[in-house]
Amino acid sequence: MVRMGAEGRLVYELNFTINAGTSDWNIDLVLGAPSPGVMPPREGARILRTRPSTVQVAVEIKSIMTEHRKAIRNRKRDLEAHHEHVHRYNNHTIAGGVFVVNQAAAFKSPLRDEITEHKNPRSLVEHCVLQMRSIASRSALQGAGLEAKAVIVVDMDNQNLAATRYLTTAPAPPVGDQLHYDAFVQSLCSLYTQRFA
Repeated sequence: MVRMGAEGRLVYELNFTINAGTSDWNIDLVLGAPSPGVMPPREGARILRTRPSTVQVAVEIKSIMTEHRKAIRNRKRDLEAHHEHVHRYNNHTIAGGVFVVNQAAAFKSPLRDEITEHKNPRSLVEHCVLQMRSIASRSALQGAGLEAKAVIVVDMDNQNLAATRYLTTAPAPPVGDQLHYDAFVQSLCSLYTQRFA
């Protein structure tokens, strides 16, 4: 995929809307083949940002920063709807989903005056990881589900942004876990090679 991007045979776009039947669906990140006549990226650039002619990879990223138990239900529904829309658009398109989950003990929401205290943040993150595991998965063109999933765990209170940390220890998925970010990227690359390269 890296070579294809550098050669101009693969492009990306952010906040891209696909039409799936009668529905329009906005996707955070898409990759796909460029339209005819699109020039490759300038020398040294890895990939060109432009509208793809066909979406081959569609990744939705959802955050769960506070009110985890309520938010996870909504974010889980979002990812279930995401893969359904993506595969209705094109059954060959690879649907990926990422949760960014906050493990901070407190969080200052821009929507509230008070700070929300998380009583057992580790347990809340564990719950979110389990919910991601329960989202439908597929590895072939049959069936429904996401082809790649990841959970990224952060510690962010939304007050001291410089202190925000990316967490790699439990309950964050460890290296080798299907929900680890490295496994997510590897799944996307492997499936892309199988289907489109």
